[in-house]
Parts: sequence; structure tokens; C-alpha cells
Amino acid sequence: MSLESPNQNPLSIREKYLSKVDKGGFVYVGDFSTQELKRQSKSVASLLDGEEGTEPDINLGNGIRFKGSSGNYSDMKVHVDDLEEFIKRVRNYYGD
Repeated sequence: MSLESPNQNPLSIREKYLSKVDKGGFVYVGDFSTQELKRQSKSVASLLDGEEGTEPDINLGNGIRFKGSSGNYSDMKVHVDDLEEFIKRVRNYYGD
């Protein structure tokens, strides 16, 4: 079943994940990494914090509100209002 009808505009990234936010407005990386980026959550999480800060050149999370550490990637979350920007950065990084 599609989240959009033929007569409506597609949902924004934010709108697609509003139902998955916690009380602080954060979404688990695993909730969007495969569907939006076609990547494992571990790979996406490592880009969010630069592999726990060890790779500052690939830290795509600068200015993005997130919680957690890629060392425990299954618990990492991104704020729903920053999700679209982070997804855009990851796609640019991979050339998608």
C-alpha cells in the first residue's frame, strides 16, 4: 500500500517519519536507513558521528541534532526536523 494517492503530492521525509518519533522528536537510524538510503544502519550511523569521532572528514552530522554513538548504532537517532538534510548529505556522499 502506497503512502500517497495519485491525486496527492508525495509525503515529505519529515511527514513519512512523524509517526516513528519519540517524545523528543527523534527517529531511529534503522527506521529510515534501508528504506531511504538503501544502506545498513551501521554504515549510516558511522557517517552521522564520523565513526565515533575517529573520522572527522566523514562526519556528516555537523549541525544535525542526533543522539547516541555509532559504537551502538542500533540506538542512534536523528531529529525528525533534521532528517531530510541528513539524508541529502548521505546521498551526496555516496553520489546517489
